[in-house]
Amino acid sequence: MNPKLPNIYADPGPQLNVALCQVYTEPWDLGGNLTRTLEALAEAKRQGADLAITPECVFHGYGFGRDQKETLERYAQVAEPLDGPRLAAVRAAARARKMYVVVGFLQAGAAGVFHNAAAVISPDGEIADVYHKVHCRTFEAIAHAGAFTPGNRFIATDLAVRDLQVRMGTLICFDREIPESTRCLRAMGAQLIACPLACDTEPLDKHRDYADNEMVTRCRAAENEVFYVVVNHAGRFNGGSFAVGPGGEALVQLGSAPEVRTILLPLHALQTRVHADQFGWMGFGYRRPDVYGNALY
Repeated sequence: MNPKLPNIYADPGPQLNVALCQVYTEPWDLGGNLTRTLEALAEAKRQGADLAITPECVFHGYGFGRDQKETLERYAQVAEPLDGPRLAAVRAAARARKMYVVVGFLQAGAAGVFHNAAAVISPDGEIADVYHKVHCRTFEAIAHAGAFTPGNRFIATDLAVRDLQVRMGTLICFDREIPESTRCLRAMGAQLIACPLACDTEPLDKHRDYADNEMVTRCRAAENEVFYVVVNHAGRFNGGSFAVGPGGEALVQLGSAPEVRTILLPLHALQTRVHADQFGWMGFGYRRPDVYGNALY
């Protein structure tokens, strides 16, 4: 724990059991990827998970065509509408196991429109909200060489688990590298960020003389005093899913193999001992929105 923050990990208050579902995926293997996702969700519940998080675009394995035209053609065949069969299967799994699920998927929107999406599914199997990746790199974005239409809003979802009330923000992959993403969610009251991922990761415990994505994520967590849970693919990418705490501390990181691992997060202590003090270490109350409005973007 960062010594400038209270030791929330010794607090006896309610905790949230979060499962990192590092699923093995293969591009375009809709049936196999779905089967392995459902198996991971079942294992998450066996480990007592309240919330399970999957990788980015887990159904189609984050595949791309050789060029934009081919990608759009293939996406038209595999994209999942909100009432699609694979999403329905995940919703049924969430309902049967009475847990929340954040599932990353390629969403079929309006005709010819595709979103890199993450659905937040409630324990009764309902879709509580759907996030569309706001920040898409050039190889992803329809305006450049890709096929995704970026989103235009952030979401924060209220989770009710026993006597614990949690506000969770959802981001996808590259979003975490843009400071405004996490800052906006913190301003929306988020205490936990769920982040499906599809890219190679670096070890959290390796010393480097440059800021890689994992170091940046630790900074995002610390500067906003939130928990961050990032879940990657196994196989398609190198795994390394991880969770970090509100002081930027590394809590857990998986290896490269498919795995489901749960971690207890002291959200009640974060709420009462960190976020309750708006003028603490990275105090949110010190912000000056009246000044920031003059900045040019």
